Amino acid sequence: MSDVFSNLNFYRVILHNVHKPNDHGAVPATVSLELTTLDPIGKQLLQDRVSKVLGTGSGSLAMDVASKTPASCYEYAKQLIQANEITFITTSAAIAHHHTAIHASKRWPGGTLVIISGTTGTENRRCLIIIKAEQQAGFTETEEDGKITLAYLENLILTPQSKLYKIGIFYEANAKTTGAVDELNAHVFDSNIKSNDDRQAAKYFYSGFLGLKIPENAVQRTRDFFDYTSDFIGDMDIEPERKIDLQQALYTYLKTDKSTTIEVAEFAHKYLDNEEADNFSFYMENKGFPDSAVTKDTKLINRKLARRKLNFTSNVKITAPADEFSELVQVLESSETDTTLKIKGVLLSQDK
Repeated sequence: MSDVFSNLNFYRVILHNVHKPNDHGAVPATVSLELTTLDPIGKQLLQDRVSKVLGTGSGSLAMDVASKTPASCYEYAKQLIQANEITFITTSAAIAHHHTAIHASKRWPGGTLVIISGTTGTENRRCLIIIKAEQQAGFTETEEDGKITLAYLENLILTPQSKLYKIGIFYEANAKTTGAVDELNAHVFDSNIKSNDDRQAAKYFYSGFLGLKIPENAVQRTRDFFDYTSDFIGDMDIEPERKIDLQQALYTYLKTDKSTTIEVAEFAHKYLDNEEADNFSFYMENKGFPDSAVTKDTKLINRKLARRKLNFTSNVKITAPADEFSELVQVLESSETDTTLKIKGVLLSQDK
């Protein structure tokens, strides 16, 4: 788990309900006038759940701040981090009204905004967390006198189903215990960001509402992931056949996989065993690659992803379409001096 989100502690929590527009237009938010009180068990459970969702392997994204206007979530976060109780209540309500102003589509659901101030990470950086949680129905079980009964509950929120909530967190770039907040970093979790099916639903939350944007270095980060991972595979002490399979897995992960993000932990989980995954994570950390998700943008490596190339010590090179490579080229046998390949197709021509 990323150190930034490994030690969440919540100070103030408040809930506001936000609604999707009706036929007549925007529906005003239903705001709380008091802070929400959590018992110690509930508080710890919520801290653990948010920490897990934002941490390594979850698909959360580091973001750049696009809007710092007085009515932006960024500026509200700076105020709320250092606010007293009364100001916290009124300024958090302003965030709910801001959500109503940008919630323009009936397709996007309403829900509950859970706004939390606290600290995060080993340095206890002050932070402001904004959760948009969709309500769902469920049951609670009770047992009395040998009889088990179920009670129907209509408005459950923050269940373990991560697709039912989105999280934005603003946290101090430099840890301070008191005083005015200087600069804030931002991070987002939203399952829609990883899906090509619902980009507008994701954008309304991180862009329109939170005022964030995809980092501009996504193209370079994607190329770094490709180059670093290729080098790691090439240096692994494994059979040549497995190196070819892992290199093909990298092409699949970057070119064929429909996800719009890439992540070290995700690639390791899909394609490496436990020891290899640990070595890969350590290797990428030493390279300075983020342990959170990165937006996938393959512009700089599209030519590399189009074709696979095998290089041999004898200066022989074989190329083939990357998306069909495993079907077209098979390694039948290899030794310290020779490699036997099976190539699908017949020899058509040769250079003169």
